[in-house]
Amino acid sequence: MIKSMTGYGGCKRIINEREYSVDIRSVNHRYLEINLKMPKEFIKFENEIKNVVSQYICRGKVDIYISFKSFSEKDYRIIPNIGIMKQYLEAINRVRENFSEIQDDFSLSTFIKLPDALVIETEELDISTVKSELLDCIEEALQNLDKMKKIEGENLKKDILMRLETIRALVSRIEEYSKDLVENYREKLYKRVSEYFDLKNIDENRLMLEITLFADKSDITEELVRLKSHISQFAECLEAGGSIGKKLDFIVQEMNRETNTIGAKSTIFEISQCVVSLKDELEKIREQVQNIE
Repeated sequence: MIKSMTGYGGCKRIINEREYSVDIRSVNHRYLEINLKMPKEFIKFENEIKNVVSQYICRGKVDIYISFKSFSEKDYRIIPNIGIMKQYLEAINRVRENFSEIQDDFSLSTFIKLPDALVIETEELDISTVKSELLDCIEEALQNLDKMKKIEGENLKKDILMRLETIRALVSRIEEYSKDLVENYREKLYKRVSEYFDLKNIDENRLMLEITLFADKSDITEELVRLKSHISQFAECLEAGGSIGKKLDFIVQEMNRETNTIGAKSTIFEISQCVVSLKDELEKIREQVQNIE
């Protein structure tokens, strides 16, 4: 099964009064690039997280957003900042002395709302427990991402296979047009020569040499054989599945190379027309392949 490089997977869990939220987005990229945005408490788990991600994703730009909340009283401590509160109180008393006409409505609830009056400290979390819970959540998000990528990959496969059939039909048409290419040229050459000269006085060897040179220049047999081989390889690769994006991209380049050579050798309008259609279909396939992992 092939997979797209584009997808989304998320997971949200509440475990032991701790809430984990993981969002993973991936887009196409030449290599595997993992970007993590998470609370500083989890920086120590970065290598473990990347190892888990690499088990599911071989190629693509992956952005992972992790948020964490704890509702457990064991995980936090609220400490009054006595030093700054004393300075607040001294400042308030000076204001009272200088502005006695102002009604005093200052209360304890107002006092503790002042900036930095209370400090919230995070207790040292149980690293092994939190890491296990977090990695389980990340793995579930990756599984959801993987499902979406597989669905999108199947859609890409259907579209590519449809275009591959169009390409096969175009190649068959080119083969048909090229079968009588040399014979048609020979007839046209004899006809044009006969319009101006008496064929009895024409060097037959010279005409045959001209026809032979034309046959060499316009022969596309090898290109067609290689193009059909690439088409078969491409289809087999698609059916095999796995991480095949780079291989498919290489095969498309080779198909383009043979198509360009056929176009350069083309001497009739019908083949040139087929080549234009071929290049159009190959470009659409190339764009789709860019999204395959």
